[in-house]
Amino acid sequence: MVRNLVWFMLFGAASLAFYRVNDRIVWDICRRERRPYPPAWTFSLYWQWRTVVGGWYTDARRAGLLLPKAVATAAVLLASVGSVVMGILDRMPG
Repeated sequence: MVRNLVWFMLFGAASLAFYRVNDRIVWDICRRERRPYPPAWTFSLYWQWRTVVGGWYTDARRAGLLLPKAVATAAVLLASVGSVVMGILDRMPG
C-alpha cells in the first residue's frame, strides 16, 4: 500500500515537472514568435499538435530547456514503467 502511494507521488511530481517545463517552452515560443501567451494552452489543439509534430525538442533546445525536458520526460516514463514492473514483481510467487 505504501509502495503504491510512493509511486503515485513520484508520478505526480514527475508529471508536474513535465508540465512546468512544457509551460516554459510555450512561453518562450510565444515570446520569440510575438504571440500572446495562452494560459490554457494545454487545451488548445494547436499547442497539442505542435508538441507532438512540431519538433518540440528543437523548441526546448532553443529555449535552453533541452536537458530539463529530457529529464522530465525520463522521470514520467520511469515512474510509469517502474510502478508497473514493481506491481508485477510483487505478485510473482516466491
